[in-house]
Amino acid sequence: MKETNTRSIVKAVSWRLIATCITISIAYLFTGEVAVALEIGGLDMILKLAAYFFHERVWGEIKMGKILHPLSDVVLKAGVSKEEVLKKLDELGYIDEKR
Repeated sequence: MKETNTRSIVKAVSWRLIATCITISIAYLFTGEVAVALEIGGLDMILKLAAYFFHERVWGEIKMGKILHPLSDVVLKAGVSKEEVLKKLDELGYIDEKR
């Protein structure tokens, strides 16, 4: 399973909003100036957002620690019925038709 670019972007932005608020708060505590704290927070957000996005994309390609479902590479032919799929999955031991 792979993540889309959109999902990676949304995750990166949501995390950066949280982290940037923390950075701005710390910068304000050290400087006592709102403008300086916002500048530090803004620069921090832009740089780390880009770094996080690329970090996620690289890790998305690394197979270490990923487990694929045994049927993830199965391609179904057009016209195969749901019943045929369920029967085969039951034969392979993946589901119990008697539920």
